[in-house]
Amino acid sequence: MNRKLSYGLTALGIVIAIMIGDYIGYQLVVNKMEQMQTDYEGRLSEQVDVEVTTGLEDKAAEIVGRIVEDQRESILASTSEDKLSVDTVYQIQCYDVNTENTSTDYETLPQELVGLTRDEVDDYCNKYMDKLPVEEYLDGLQSIGVVAFSRERLVIKKIFDSTKVAFRYYLIAVDGEVVVYYGDKKTVYEYTGIETKDLSKEDRKMLKQGLEVKDDAALYSILENYSS
Repeated sequence: MNRKLSYGLTALGIVIAIMIGDYIGYQLVVNKMEQMQTDYEGRLSEQVDVEVTTGLEDKAAEIVGRIVEDQRESILASTSEDKLSVDTVYQIQCYDVNTENTSTDYETLPQELVGLTRDEVDDYCNKYMDKLPVEEYLDGLQSIGVVAFSRERLVIKKIFDSTKVAFRYYLIAVDGEVVVYYGDKKTVYEYTGIETKDLSKEDRKMLKQGLEVKDDAALYSILENYSS
């Protein structure tokens, strides 16, 4: 009986040992599989990150390249190689500071602008203020500049402020005669025929230096005084 019990306990111990060994082996396999899964997910994540990062970098490079190309094309579109022609549409915008109104006129491109580049037109505008037509001087032209430039269209903007015109006429003695110039001091308004020798010493002194006259009323008053 004791021998049978001993055999039974021994067999039970062997079974339990086998079960424990199987369990331990199972756990080792599970842990190994979990580690492999973790390693796989890590590698997969790194690969995805690399692919995403590379994709974003490629996309960013594409966008930057497109922006640079657009800027380059924009610059080239208004490059100094562009020149005006007789077919260029010429648009003039006139802005009045006092009324805050803008009028727009279309004219034939002046001959002196035909064949000019953007830089040359800018230079033309700068020099224009030094040789203003008398009408624009009297209207108070303050500035002129290019708003838009292309082979197809040129837009020039002129800004006027008549309150900036300090005087409309300028009197001075020329070869013993009183001569009336417009306020630009370049354009003759009238040769009066009044001889300076018939004027007072004080008047002759002022006319020798030049006399600025504000408007028509002041001009006619002075000339009438000289003639009396």
